[in-house]
Amino acid sequence: MSNEAKRGMSRRDFLKNSGLTVAAATAGASLLGTEAAAAQGNTPTVLNAQLASQKWSFEIPPAPIPDSQIANTVQTEIVVVGAGLSGLYTAAAAAENGAKVVVIAASQAPTFRGGSNHAANSKYMQAQGVAPYDVDKFFRRELSAAGYNVDQAKWWRFYNNSEEAMNWLIDKMEAAGYQTILEVHNGPDAQPDFSDPMVQPAGSHCWVSKDMQTAGSGAQFQAEVVEKSAKDSGVEFHYQTIAKQLVREDNNTGRVTAVIAQGTDGTYTKYVGTKAIVLATGDFSTDKEMMAKYCPMALPTLNDVGDQGYDNDLRTGGLMPGDGHKMGLWIGAAWQKTTPNAPMLLGGAGPGNKPYGTHTGLVVNKYGVRYGNEDRSFSFAAMDALHQPGQTVYAIWGDNYADAAAPWTAFGQHDGDPPIDPATIRQQWQAEIEAGDYVTADTVEEVIQKLGLPADVTKATIDHYNELAAKGVDDDFHKSKEALIPVTGAPFYGAAGGANFLTVCGGLRTNVNMQVCDENDTPIPGLYNVGTMVGDFFSNHYTFRIEGNNLGANCLTFGYLTGRDLGKGVLT
Repeated sequence: MSNEAKRGMSRRDFLKNSGLTVAAATAGASLLGTEAAAAQGNTPTVLNAQLASQKWSFEIPPAPIPDSQIANTVQTEIVVVGAGLSGLYTAAAAAENGAKVVVIAASQAPTFRGGSNHAANSKYMQAQGVAPYDVDKFFRRELSAAGYNVDQAKWWRFYNNSEEAMNWLIDKMEAAGYQTILEVHNGPDAQPDFSDPMVQPAGSHCWVSKDMQTAGSGAQFQAEVVEKSAKDSGVEFHYQTIAKQLVREDNNTGRVTAVIAQGTDGTYTKYVGTKAIVLATGDFSTDKEMMAKYCPMALPTLNDVGDQGYDNDLRTGGLMPGDGHKMGLWIGAAWQKTTPNAPMLLGGAGPGNKPYGTHTGLVVNKYGVRYGNEDRSFSFAAMDALHQPGQTVYAIWGDNYADAAAPWTAFGQHDGDPPIDPATIRQQWQAEIEAGDYVTADTVEEVIQKLGLPADVTKATIDHYNELAAKGVDDDFHKSKEALIPVTGAPFYGAAGGANFLTVCGGLRTNVNMQVCDENDTPIPGLYNVGTMVGDFFSNHYTFRIEGNNLGANCLTFGYLTGRDLGKGVLT
């Protein structure tokens, strides 16, 4: 299926094509009014109970794996399921604090994505004179933007402990020979105006080497260093071992004591954790039925290539099958209260002049019509695009944009690097043209034609936009004068874009100590989860307003704290 076709697929089409129409039709029964329900002998209360009892296939537990099929038993204190960054942090911290730990992972080796790790403060920031931001103003604004439809206690625990966790990781990385840096951000460093949705506070840490200087892409280094550190502390790693079922005592009412996993030879091993089982299995985005229930707005952004296995790094369109989520649901864990789940999207069209920005000049939809204020980050631009016809948008700009949109900063730069000069920006545009991602021509009419947009309407939109830019006032969408850059000066350029999917955040209901909870918010004894699957941390969608938020909070800070406290016996 082409990208355009995928973007154009509606939720209704997906449900129909994937055999989910029965579940969707059942959910539609909630639209019955009180009188219609009474006429059928059902009250709204009865209907709600019926709807709540409907099961999707992923919610139906498989038959328990019998003891007769279990070839081996491994006993330890803590079993961590998953060798992504969150699982590695948890395992290393637990072992350093005295626990015996075994990590089982479906992948062949540690998996890693990204490399942006947020902490509100650290020894590196202090050495560089970078002060922590005003958390009262910033976090309360972010919580308000989420409608407080999150577990705010997790946010404050992250802020209060991110420095300790980051310093722990800095020590490991620098001992291994890597250099700590801060990524360039949408800034500014001094007195940031958090009412501006483009502004990010400083705090995204990453590591570079002599041979790799790109900021935000060092997750491989982190995985390698922390895996070695964990092994040095006695952690055992069992790769190519796929977790299949959790074992919970007393007919799924007692403690979770083990996880049963399958090796490459097909045999089952029971991994008994006398202190804890910690799930760190990533997201659920390659299970489209789970996405249809928990994150339907992101369906048009998913690819249709099916399960691609567990050895994947940074790719768009879908990552993991939700193994940990399913295992938790099967033994009585509840889903997070924040629904739908928050997708992590990036998108827009055309060149952005900030690392997490997108084109702030003229952007139109497939009808050649401007549809909003273009001055927003690429996550907001992605959501914008999903609301446009065909989920496709188009940027159109002139040669003047290289100078008018300066200063230019980009993802991969270090904090404090000089801006990119306009001449280099023009060279980058040429590279995009050669790659087939941008179009160019001597007139805007030719660009419009190459983009396949309606000629008269689009040209009228450009003329009107240029009139607004000339007088310095955006009467339509009230964009700032600085971002109201006219489309002038040959050559002219154009680019199409939309929304790209990175991951989906959250899942099992999780308390502030990373204990997995049931529908009564009661912790399930012995069961924890960390990383992307932590419930109720994000709402609506992942905004990138905090650069490196997921890796810094759910993976590093909560992974470190959970491992530390399990190792010390603070958590049991």
